[in-house]
Amino acid sequence: MWAFSLEGRVFDIEGRKLKIEEQLSEVLDRRMGQRHVLAKARNIENKLPSLLKIRYQLNPKYFDFDDPKEVLEIADQHYCHEVEATVLLGKAGLGPRYLAHETHYQPEWMPFPDGYVDFIVMQNPPGENVNEIQDELTDRQLASIRTQLAHILETMRKSDYKLVQQHPSYLNYDARTNRLYLIDLEGLAYTDSTSSTSFPVDEESPFVEAFNIWRAPYRKPERVAPSDQPIKKENRPPWKT
Repeated sequence: MWAFSLEGRVFDIEGRKLKIEEQLSEVLDRRMGQRHVLAKARNIENKLPSLLKIRYQLNPKYFDFDDPKEVLEIADQHYCHEVEATVLLGKAGLGPRYLAHETHYQPEWMPFPDGYVDFIVMQNPPGENVNEIQDELTDRQLASIRTQLAHILETMRKSDYKLVQQHPSYLNYDARTNRLYLIDLEGLAYTDSTSSTSFPVDEESPFVEAFNIWRAPYRKPERVAPSDQPIKKENRPPWKT
């Protein structure tokens, strides 16, 4: 299923010995010469679960880079931005809580030994993955998810971040608390929130629509017009005649 599976492997990240229990995704980033992986992990000492984002370098000779050194610098910037965005969303309660991040050299068993491998460790998010439960969601739940998703993306935009890729698997929804979490920042990019071309994200935004879990086009709730019928005399307040 995966080009390279990390399941069963153990990484020591800031003193946490984390064993990969389930690999959730694998994305090839040709621009940076990397693979990105999201995985469920467990601390083998205290048994606490966590969510782990991994970005690891592939051999540059397989990519047509004009300046490999510049690509390395840009890749490092992207990693730093993902750490910052993870912290932002975690503190706001809109994503998994950030725990740690660290960069290692790849061991011999990985695809590019001595190349870099970046880690972001997060607390396991509540709820279930939207990609797996979207057919079971009610219309009311989907409406709530749409509103919460717009809020998450607008929070990111105000901090100069956006998602240029969207997928239901990036989201977890906790039906018990009616809370939505953005758990994967794949496709994270920079934007200038002060630019004249940067518009607030709401339920009608194409960035929200692109998650493609909606059963019908969005319609703003209709406002009930106030009644223009006169109040019956017996129901009028005493100060009105």
